[in-house]
Amino acid sequence: MKRNGETKQRRNVAEETEQGGGDPAMWEDLDRNIRQVQSVLDRNRSLIQQVNDNHQSRMADNMSKNVALIQELNGNISKVVSMYSDLNTNFSSAFHGGKNGRDGGGATGTRAN
Repeated sequence: MKRNGETKQRRNVAEETEQGGGDPAMWEDLDRNIRQVQSVLDRNRSLIQQVNDNHQSRMADNMSKNVALIQELNGNISKVVSMYSDLNTNFSSAFHGGKNGRDGGGATGTRAN
């Protein structure tokens, strides 16, 4: 499902690049990373809906399924935090002249999971 905001965002990225707004590869990486984050957030929305549906059913089997769903949701939240952190590091490094994730502050742009 494509959203108007996503289409507008891609158009803005393309326009910014055409107008001398930076390295096209950097913008493509940013766009790809944002789409990956959005994919995890969309999955989380689905998981939350499943958990709510299971809870409202009050059936023991559905309630026990919620354990695994909530564990996946928790893992996904950690993944999103890490992805946003990496995105911030990489984006900041690109604007401060470093493409390799090192900006003098010891950040490498990678996180252990």
